[in-house]
Amino acid sequence: MKTMKTSIDRKLSIYGFDAVNNGHNIYALLEFDITDLRKYLRCKRVTGRGGSLFAFFIKAIALCLKEYPAFNSMIDSRKTTCFEEVDVSIPIEIERNGKIENKQYLIRNASGKTTCSIDEEIRIAKEKIDDQRGFVISRRLQTLMELLPGRAAVAIIRMMIRNHQKTKELSGTVFITSISMFSTIPGYIIPFIGGPKASSFAIGSTSKKAVVIGDQIKIRELINVTAIFNHDIIDGAPAARFINKLRKIVEDGYDAVE
Repeated sequence: MKTMKTSIDRKLSIYGFDAVNNGHNIYALLEFDITDLRKYLRCKRVTGRGGSLFAFFIKAIALCLKEYPAFNSMIDSRKTTCFEEVDVSIPIEIERNGKIENKQYLIRNASGKTTCSIDEEIRIAKEKIDDQRGFVISRRLQTLMELLPGRAAVAIIRMMIRNHQKTKELSGTVFITSISMFSTIPGYIIPFIGGPKASSFAIGSTSKKAVVIGDQIKIRELINVTAIFNHDIIDGAPAARFINKLRKIVEDGYDAVE
């Protein structure tokens, strides 16, 4: 048995989750047919104009958020803020001092970027070692919060996220994560969402399944996608329309996404 001190990064994660653990969420476990999309992306990459599957989903989700601004908003009991710019927060693994660590990276204005440029931006971010690992990026504030009692640290974070513009600046307007490049085991991942943000997404693993198309059974490649919507601002019918739009882009409208 080995016991060690909890790192400041993990401690701040605990405080952050406690601070926003008050959402009322709708969970959607989805399957999208990406057979044709994967072929399309492979052809685009040959010409140097394509991107990864994850980059495509970031762009597709950002386009939907742009069309449905309520899903790109933040809410609390005092105010609701809708943002025009879609800033996507994604987790990235980096190697620091011989150890693998996670950092938060923000893709600003994701709906206005191409899939190829998003893919390249993520690649560069994985190679860049910096101090931006989470919501609290100030090392001085991190040190202070490490010394404070847990309840006081949680209270500071709750006070910070009341400022929706500052929350957008530090952690974006939406969170998207992916395990598709790490796992081929069928299943869904449930991303964390809480506090003021309206939506969160997780791109899961892919698998081949028998699918009925018309009167025929065909083997298709499907991907598991989890969408979580904050029920404080998103109701069931708008959520269904958002999902239908995203499915349309992924399965039929991918060639219109640059």
